[in-house]
Amino acid sequence: MKTICVLLLGAILAVEANYRNVKFSDPHQEFKDFKIKFGKSYKSWDEETERFSAFQDNLKKIEKHNSENRSWIMGITKFADLTRDEFIQTHLQGYKPLGVAKPSVARKNNINIADLPESVDWREKGVVTPVRDQGMCGSCWAFSSASLISSYAKINDMSHDLVEVSPQHLVSCAPNPLKCGGTGGCMGSVEPLAFTYASLFGVVTEEEYPYTSGDPWGAGDDEICKFDATKTDVTAMTMGFETLPHNDMEAAMEHLANVGPLSSAVAASDWGLYFGGVFDGCPYDENIEVNHAVALIGYGTDPAEGDYWLIKNSWGDMWGDGFMEGAGGFIKLKRNSSPMCGTNNTPLSGNGCVDGGVTSQHVCGTCAVLFDNSYPIGTTYMK
Repeated sequence: MKTICVLLLGAILAVEANYRNVKFSDPHQEFKDFKIKFGKSYKSWDEETERFSAFQDNLKKIEKHNSENRSWIMGITKFADLTRDEFIQTHLQGYKPLGVAKPSVARKNNINIADLPESVDWREKGVVTPVRDQGMCGSCWAFSSASLISSYAKINDMSHDLVEVSPQHLVSCAPNPLKCGGTGGCMGSVEPLAFTYASLFGVVTEEEYPYTSGDPWGAGDDEICKFDATKTDVTAMTMGFETLPHNDMEAAMEHLANVGPLSSAVAASDWGLYFGGVFDGCPYDENIEVNHAVALIGYGTDPAEGDYWLIKNSWGDMWGDGFMEGAGGFIKLKRNSSPMCGTNNTPLSGNGCVDGGVTSQHVCGTCAVLFDNSYPIGTTYMK
């Protein structure tokens, strides 16, 4: 087994080395391969020409980035036919942090990082559901929430099978009357509203309420709630949610080590072409726009690239860290020993509750990963 692992690691490193030195000599062939691999088709020749233009620009970006020997590599992901602005508009409009104060958990005193495990990965404990794909819907908040509800139900009853609860149930049924993070459904919301909904009505399984809102031709599915609380037995319920102290690295690490995963708000505008390694591509001297929700499932240290936070995303398994090994969908964010901070200057451009009055937010950690972390409390299986 050890020999197999060493050979596999060698193969992975060889693929990564090749990607660092990649030269795309035939963009047309690369585009053909890309369309086949990711099942891409376009409605017209004009649209295909436009997508190919964006694809060519991304190939140049990938070549340049990977030649600079950074801690992470870029590659041809399913987003490679989009410009950065198009990527943000189509895949990062579903998480907007609350523009008002939220209840926080009192920080535990005297947290000593040296006393915590060197690495944590909740996948190893069998409490993390498979990576999903939110598709063309701003429902990251629902996927992050559903992932956390499933994890904590399992953590609180390890004798029960891990059950995947339905993001669609939350997308279609969790109300957002104050328009926090959008107007609800595919137009954005926040995890605390999902956790609160689950405390009142519970959540059914993915099998009972399958996800359909990610289909661009399935418009309207996010606006019609097909759940009847008077007739349906739910699978899991919460007692609400709690929030960690904002921008507190020790609190986040202690929680991950001793309690469970976290639902995390992040700035993901530059993640589209991420292919592996420890990502450090969110500059602190520019606007850090928090626009996505993910599941923070651990932390660790890469022997070459240093400390990282481990994140489960909702863009499918043909993206991100693990993609080259057939188990993608994750990203490792650089974890500095002393967190660096910056400012989100655009919380009101869709990034807060209507009339919230917040004009800026102090955010810390790579891509603001320490800014806003929450989790469901009292989560239990009901059947």
